[in-house]
Amino acid sequence: MNAVASVKNNYYVQHYFDLRNAGKYLLAALAGLAIVMALILIVSHSQRRRHKTHLIESFYELVFASTSVLLFLSLYNYVDWHMPDIWALWNTYSDLILMAFLVMSVIFTNFCDRLLIRLDRLSAEEKSSLRLVSTLYVIGILGYIKFIYKDSNYDNMIIYFVALFISRFVYFDFTWGDFACTLLGVLRLMPLLALLGIYSGVMCWFGFRVGFLLTSNGVLISTLIAHLFMILSILILDKTRLIRLFV
Repeated sequence: MNAVASVKNNYYVQHYFDLRNAGKYLLAALAGLAIVMALILIVSHSQRRRHKTHLIESFYELVFASTSVLLFLSLYNYVDWHMPDIWALWNTYSDLILMAFLVMSVIFTNFCDRLLIRLDRLSAEEKSSLRLVSTLYVIGILGYIKFIYKDSNYDNMIIYFVALFISRFVYFDFTWGDFACTLLGVLRLMPLLALLGIYSGVMCWFGFRVGFLLTSNGVLISTLIAHLFMILSILILDKTRLIRLFV
């Protein structure tokens, strides 16, 4: 079994790190990001430069937060499926381990928006709202996998994230004013969520269509790989400063 797993892992490494395939997929991710940025700039063309930058950084934060959750969910899923040596420990502490992974995802998001690319225009409250919306986005991805791919392996994760999302609205000492404020903040971010959903959806569709993304390593992991290429595209766009020519 270990030998078979080793061969499969080597195949995946060689496949995803093939420069020709990865390069083509990266170009597709850059093209998709360019279209997203163009749409944001067109919609906000009459706004001040500060507002445009704020929208762009909000989109970046949404990508970072969503990818970080997908990253640690994929790790959780991989251990749950492919590491039988620790299954006894895993079955006992799986809920605590999932919680620890989610805390690590927050740390990863902070790394992305503070060290990888500094998002200075966003306040702590705005980042919190964007991360809440990213939870809704992840629920959508897990729901898509469940109903489209007829895969019930993620049911517990869906329930967990739905509960996590609702808890941001209804908690021990909440008021209707807090509820309305949180709901309004989520609704304001729906256009950016729609952009992210279309961008990632096209990236996944294209990846599966050309054979770069593989269903054999799990749809969740393939979706994560698409998001990692999206982050790489954002990094390239930021470091080359091309977006500043249009803002």
